[in-house]
Amino acid sequence: MAARRTYYQDKYNRNKVWEVAELDGGYYLRQYICGRQSGRGLRTTRKFIQSLGIFDFEAIGKESSPKGV
Repeated sequence: MAARRTYYQDKYNRNKVWEVAELDGGYYLRQYICGRQSGRGLRTTRKFIQSLGIFDFEAIGKESSPKGV
């Protein structure tokens, strides 16, 4: 099971990066603040991530970790 990971820069807080990992059965959402993971992450749906507006943020990378992570 390979996960496709995409990282999004939060447009309201430049210190925050969102990781969206697309799995076979859904999505996994993680939050990084100043390069450190905040919390454990959340298994969720595409609809929930769209409701948060994360897909509207600038994508800063795929399949690679953001700076400092």
